[in-house]
Amino acid sequence: MKKWLTVTTALATALAVTALAGCSGSGGGDGGKTELSFLMWGDGGDTQQAYQDVIDTFEEANPDITINAEFFNTNDYDNILKTRLSGGAGPDVYGFDLGNIDDFVRDGFAADLSEGGSDYLSKLTPDAAKESHRGEEGDAVSNLPISLSGNGIIYNKALFEKAGIDAAPTTYTELKADAQKLLDAGITPFAMSAQDNWWPQFIVYYALAEHGANEDLAAEMAAGDADFSSSDAWKESLDIVKELTPYYMPNPLGTSQTAAQSAFLGGQAAMFPAAWILPDARTADLDVDYMNFPTTDTPVDDLWGTYQVRFGVNPGNDKVDAAQKFLDYFMSDDVYLDFLTKVKQFPTTTTVSVGAEVDPLYPEMQESWDGKTFIAAFSPTAKSVQDELLVGLQNLIGGQQSTEQVLSSLDTALEQWRADNK
Repeated sequence: MKKWLTVTTALATALAVTALAGCSGSGGGDGGKTELSFLMWGDGGDTQQAYQDVIDTFEEANPDITINAEFFNTNDYDNILKTRLSGGAGPDVYGFDLGNIDDFVRDGFAADLSEGGSDYLSKLTPDAAKESHRGEEGDAVSNLPISLSGNGIIYNKALFEKAGIDAAPTTYTELKADAQKLLDAGITPFAMSAQDNWWPQFIVYYALAEHGANEDLAAEMAAGDADFSSSDAWKESLDIVKELTPYYMPNPLGTSQTAAQSAFLGGQAAMFPAAWILPDARTADLDVDYMNFPTTDTPVDDLWGTYQVRFGVNPGNDKVDAAQKFLDYFMSDDVYLDFLTKVKQFPTTTTVSVGAEVDPLYPEMQESWDGKTFIAAFSPTAKSVQDELLVGLQNLIGGQQSTEQVLSSLDTALEQWRADNK
């Protein structure tokens, strides 16, 4: 767990990251060039272009290396990544989230970045450096964290004013009351939908962090000393997902995340429950503000926040040296700062800082995170259990399952995961 006061440079809004991929063999390309492929989740926009800009300038500075890029939808990313890695087809450099780290290290898909990455690794904040060792014992570095998100809500100030809301809610009761005011004014309160199963988790994780689903609970679940059905934190959090459903997009199961995002950017929905929308909101010329997502009526020190975007290097294609060269270039101060400025993210290094000159909301966001303990996005970090949660959230929102039924399904998945990992 992390304190903002001890990580003054490492908060980011980055679930909407670009995707770059491609398949390349272990040999060089035309003219003796080394060809690298780079894969990450994302659905386009400013962040995708920012990554492409880094690639373009890297290739100019390194004419002996070519990076093959292609972009994938967030929903398809994990399956594509796992299929390519398992099939030995690449990618050489890739992005992966917390839930995949243990599996990828175990299966030999994550090279030790400490062998050749001393320059950029030395710049990491203490917490980012600690996170780079996740999934691996000893001194091996399995991943490079490039963004930490202290998450919250970006909201449309004009729509709040139209509904008669003069201040952002700070309690769950106030949040529900303001959501009803927005609905009564003909405004969709939350740009939230459930057709894409990854999107509803952006509601439940806020509640989980604030209701006590922390790393200790995750460890107890993994050890067989706790389960979902007996956890008040999980029950209360799933109840919140259900209680807020009337304030999501109309027909949430039939509405895509893209449509929900468009509703926010088009001024039809008032709140977007992920701060990574900020660059697109600026492009859309919306008058927006930021608030932490309140899911309790009493103040709590915990906040959903974790390193959501990490780089990994595939050792299987014998291109680790070229990949390390790209990572070192990416994290060089000028390049990294230019990238952060374009995508409006906070750095994970001590040598770069950003503030109001990048976005006017940054000081307010930093102040709202001050003193908070950041809780990782999911507990436990088992991919099979997380997949069951995503399905359960859809069923909960659509009325096909109750909270108790979703918890029971999660227990079944947890038991199977424990059996498979004995």
